[in-house]
Amino acid sequence: MRPRSGLAVRLGLLITCLLLPWGTAWGQGAPSPAASPAALALDHALQQALGQNPQVLAARASVIAAQQNLAVARTGLAPTISANGTGTYGTSSSTSSTLGGLTAPLTTITGTGSVSLGASLPLYDGGRTEANVQAAEAALASAQAALRQTEQDTALGVATAFFNVLQAERLATVREALLLQAQAQLELSQARVRAGVAAQSDVIQARAQVAQAQVDLLAARSQVGTSKAALQGSIGVDAAEPVEVQEPPVPPGTVTASAEAAMQTAETTRPEVAKAQAAVSSEQAALDLARVAAGPQVTVGVGTTYTPLSTSPVLNNATSYGVSATVSLPLYDSGKGRAEIGAAQAALQSAQAQLRGERLAVRQDAYQAYLSAVQAAANIQATQAAKAAADEALRVAEGRYRAGVGTIVELITARAQAAQADVNAVNGLYAYETALATLRHAEGLPIQASALGGGQ
Repeated sequence: MRPRSGLAVRLGLLITCLLLPWGTAWGQGAPSPAASPAALALDHALQQALGQNPQVLAARASVIAAQQNLAVARTGLAPTISANGTGTYGTSSSTSSTLGGLTAPLTTITGTGSVSLGASLPLYDGGRTEANVQAAEAALASAQAALRQTEQDTALGVATAFFNVLQAERLATVREALLLQAQAQLELSQARVRAGVAAQSDVIQARAQVAQAQVDLLAARSQVGTSKAALQGSIGVDAAEPVEVQEPPVPPGTVTASAEAAMQTAETTRPEVAKAQAAVSSEQAALDLARVAAGPQVTVGVGTTYTPLSTSPVLNNATSYGVSATVSLPLYDSGKGRAEIGAAQAALQSAQAQLRGERLAVRQDAYQAYLSAVQAAANIQATQAAKAAADEALRVAEGRYRAGVGTIVELITARAQAAQADVNAVNGLYAYETALATLRHAEGLPIQASALGGGQ
């Protein structure tokens, strides 16, 4: 029997050559183990995203703008106080004549001024201010609902990206183990060939399996980097920043909520429903404004002015009070007012129909998310059972091959089935994690690690 040291050296060189490009790129793109960042927990990632994601920040700014617009609308019937000052300075020229026919120019310099304080209070404007306030309140409610929707969409994106990183890392670990198994199988095949109990074709096929396992490992490691970049992007930080993730707690084995409970929760908490309700309120306010504009225009207000200082003795320390009222009755407008009211009524009916449709849509969304979560939970058990069966079949195939009663084809087939079962088990686990996050998003509930859990 020939020594195996030369074979080990050649095999080591082969693996080094195949993995060197990846190792170089990996070393450039990731920090050394000593400089690795602290593991990022799911809740921390969610908090980070909600605090710095540009879309969330933009939605919050829209809420602030809507709040200010509401404050402006409420000033329609609010009192106002103003300070006013006026002043003039000038000259006037004239010519005077005498009996002797002589003329003389006369120049007069005059200056006038006054300072006054005024206050006014609108009492009635025909309902215009009330409708404007209603419209501004609806706009604020819509902006707040849009913010909640943006936060929930962002949280779902972060949770999905987070679990994708965990999935990619677990699959990379699986691929590393499969490469070690393939290398061990190659050594076994070479030993059997040297012992004269196996054909050289066994070694050729085993080497092909090693090469394929190395390719799969490279792809799995590349997917880890891609998934981490996607996670950083969803959080709102630079994609090139290094990140490590922490496995969250183990999720419950079954979906605890019922389908009807999920649908009812969605109908009452989803921001899409709140936005549709705000749209109804906005269209109602638009209808009220259209009716005000088409009817008699009546305004009533009171005001007072105090002039503490004036060059005119009549105005000095004078106070005046007044009540003002205006009435405008449109006699004929070519049907404009009636058409505007009809358009506003149609828009209101459309908004009400959209609200009903949104409620149906979120119930359907929650129901589908519930079914997906239930299916994903059952799939975990199925993939774990399939993995156990495939591992047992591989163990039997390895024993048969060592005993000389099994073929390399049988062993490779069993190994491929076991590898696929491992991959399916990992995919099933994190598909369940993602399905739980999607269900909470469909219900309109906040996504938290305590409500989702993590891998085993």
